[in-house]
Amino acid sequence: MSDTPPLQHLLIVSGGRDLPDRARDAWPGLRTTVICRPEVVPRLRSREKIERLIVLREDASVDEWVAAARFVHAVDPVDRLTNFTEKDTEKTAAIGLDLGLPWHSPETVRAVADKCEMRRVLAAAGVGSVTAETVHDAAGVLKVAEQTGYPLICKPVRGVASKGVTRIDGPADIERALSWGATGADDLDSPELLVEPFLSGDEYSVEAVSEDGEHLVIGVTRKISEHDHFVEVGHVVPAPLPEADERRITATVRDMLTALGVRHGVTHTEVIVASDAVHVVETHLRPAGDEIPELWARVSGVDLIDVVARQAVGLKVLDEVRTTLARTPQGPRAAAIWYACPDAVGEIVEVTGGDEARVLDGVVDVEVLREPGKRLNGVTGSFARGAHVCAVGATPEEALERAKEGVRKLAFTVRSDGMAARHDDLTIG
Repeated sequence: MSDTPPLQHLLIVSGGRDLPDRARDAWPGLRTTVICRPEVVPRLRSREKIERLIVLREDASVDEWVAAARFVHAVDPVDRLTNFTEKDTEKTAAIGLDLGLPWHSPETVRAVADKCEMRRVLAAAGVGSVTAETVHDAAGVLKVAEQTGYPLICKPVRGVASKGVTRIDGPADIERALSWGATGADDLDSPELLVEPFLSGDEYSVEAVSEDGEHLVIGVTRKISEHDHFVEVGHVVPAPLPEADERRITATVRDMLTALGVRHGVTHTEVIVASDAVHVVETHLRPAGDEIPELWARVSGVDLIDVVARQAVGLKVLDEVRTTLARTPQGPRAAAIWYACPDAVGEIVEVTGGDEARVLDGVVDVEVLREPGKRLNGVTGSFARGAHVCAVGATPEEALERAKEGVRKLAFTVRSDGMAARHDDLTIG
């Protein structure tokens, strides 16, 4: 019999929508405490089930977060620690170190959050050799261009949701790129921008589960982005890939996770596949967004969100996930999501076509993301997309076409400068 006391209390940093509920379901009787920023509170579900909720101001230091965790631990000893989001990961790592609770190390968190640091760590481990530099002005961009040539990519060092990403084809694009990059960095922890060579190839993401340093790839997702600022407009699972390319992608991601020191958790990694190499774009210590976990659940039977919750309470998951993946699929073989992207500026007056989209063959979900009364500012990032349609099919191609057909049914009426106009050409990319 183990001498380890039973799990009783989970400390959650930064919320996680319904994941605290899932953790409590995975471990009946579990007490949960949440420490978060004010912005998280309205999105936190089932607040009445939380033992205690501590809200720290936006500019609270890491030391203050650690002090709050120490207080919680003093009045109600904490057994496990987790963070279900991409915010405040460095605070979570510091809390884990201070309280002696297992989580990702500060070094791993730093390498994942800072794209320049990630490039340095991966190069030292022999996993890629992409030149990447932190820049603050046009002179910094020109210095990179002298080393690598054009085109380049400019993006926030700690960016999310494709905000602030732009391509630089020559000196004339630099000021525009720096200005656009600042729009993606203005609400993040660091205003610094990263510049690196533009990598040519097909884009994919890789969903994986790690346990005790072993990395199991759930599958490879095809990613489709618009051409100007690389906002993701569609995803398809499984990616239609030659087996040799899938093996190359899987091996690269496993090597990357090991190099970064990832020991456990669900990760979402973006890669670009060229003829001669698989280039890691970035990785995240969380499941994918854009309904990708839901797409994989429909196709593979593996619920990655449930995996996150179960790992948070210390349950082993890898054998069960591997068994699920080995089963013969009983449902659809492929699934896809496509986004409506109104390239308009103004207030949304009306969104139509949802009912027509929902009755199409294979369509399983239609969601309007920008309701009437909200403002559109063009396709500036993932959070600016207007709606999405999810569909399933016998093949990746069929699932994608069904999702696109659903988006073709949608229309946004937008008022700008006192005049309302209908926008129904929404399938960019």
